[in-house]
Amino acid sequence: MSPRNDFSQCTAGDPKFWPAYIRHLALANICIMVFLANMYAAGITTGFAALAMEFHLSNAQLVDVISYPVLALGVGNVFWTPTAVCLGKRATIIVALFVFLAATIWSIRAATFQSLVASRILACFAGGSIDSLGPAIVADLYMERYFATAMAIFSIFLAGGSQIGPMIAGFIITAKGWRWFFILCAILIGVNLVLILLFLPETNYRRVMYDGETAQEADKVAVQMIEYKNEAVNAPVVTTESTGSQALNLNPPYAGSYWRDLISFKNRGTEPRGLVEWPRQFSLPFRFILVPQVFFATISYGVFLGGAVIIATVAPQLLSPPPYLFKASGIGLFALSSFLGIVIAYPIAGPFTDYMSRFLRQRSHGETHIPEYRMPALLMPFLIAPPGLLLFAYTLAHGGSAYAAAAGYAMQVSALVFVPSVVLSVVVDGWPATGSEALVLINAGKNTVAFGVTLSIPIWLAREGLIKMFWEMAAIQWAILVLAVPLYVLGPWARKKTFWLV
Repeated sequence: MSPRNDFSQCTAGDPKFWPAYIRHLALANICIMVFLANMYAAGITTGFAALAMEFHLSNAQLVDVISYPVLALGVGNVFWTPTAVCLGKRATIIVALFVFLAATIWSIRAATFQSLVASRILACFAGGSIDSLGPAIVADLYMERYFATAMAIFSIFLAGGSQIGPMIAGFIITAKGWRWFFILCAILIGVNLVLILLFLPETNYRRVMYDGETAQEADKVAVQMIEYKNEAVNAPVVTTESTGSQALNLNPPYAGSYWRDLISFKNRGTEPRGLVEWPRQFSLPFRFILVPQVFFATISYGVFLGGAVIIATVAPQLLSPPPYLFKASGIGLFALSSFLGIVIAYPIAGPFTDYMSRFLRQRSHGETHIPEYRMPALLMPFLIAPPGLLLFAYTLAHGGSAYAAAAGYAMQVSALVFVPSVVLSVVVDGWPATGSEALVLINAGKNTVAFGVTLSIPIWLAREGLIKMFWEMAAIQWAILVLAVPLYVLGPWARKKTFWLV
């Protein structure tokens, strides 16, 4: 690709060339937010017994306190992402955090079960904004060769909120009651809000891109742009030790302007016309419905999230009565054990996915970079995650060791690092200019899939029984992952055929 000479449409200060500590602080803040959003959403599962006693509810009715917030967690992205395009990611996240905090305080004071469910729907609607804005910010901050690793870190915090959160909630609910869990959430959300006000600059960056350009090619052009600007202002080019990439000797925009940038919210969106364009931006993600890679990412992510939610929902029902007699704190520790799956998966998921991409590119003699080169890494969740469902079901159905069931839970949850680190990287790499729009559809769709799975749990479990229900869910997961094979082969062809849509 020849160097570009016209950078007149680009905005100043490409985030990929910010000092490393600023980029890492921004990543840390969005990781904290996604952790809190998922801790809030999942943590209350350990308090099912307390909620049932206070509000006089059955287990089937308690599912509503999880299923509808899970839906809101994903569908909210359809609202928040176009807002971020028009107003800026920083402003949108700050507003979302204020709403998240207010709704969490509502949860603390909820007097009826219906009020609690409504407060949780609003809180997850706001907190879930980071599910799509987070990966978009990661794509803003990091070069393509580091994207999957950074996304794996983000995915760890996303999944960690769902696994560590119930443990925290379990001990608090056992000691103080379920309302104290929401009090803790409110305190932590407030702290996160302050940190984001101080350490999350606006990452929106308007870059001119060619149709069909991959993220790796866009990174090369970004380096060309820096060199072009250096030549224009006769500024030196330096190499940052943290990334090994060329960068401007970053006096602008952070010498004396960092704090001004934090309080400036004018014209920070990538859409110059602002909110006037919101309806059009709202409609844009739906263009990706017919794109095979996006459809696959949505369904695959959704079924594995659904598998984790199934275990989180039925575990309190199975572990509270004899022979286990787990209290809320014990159920929380059971959920924490699944976090081992995330810890073990991380060093494989991100780095292995990046390595697979580089290895297959070298096998093709380095002629072309294909985003689908990451997809063979899905072999790992294929071999690990569905068997985890079966291990969990057979163990608890026969009164076996809770440790073995926890191992099955960890195997299933490992997919929440493996799958998104692959499928989201493929989408953002394949569509760097519009990938954030695809992420909106993916996040809304995968939570809709998980919502449908969760809502069906009481009827599904009563009709099929524990073992048969989990066999069916495992079969669905295997079938979905098998679709990665034709997509790996036909992905480049499909991307060319559907580029007119996006």
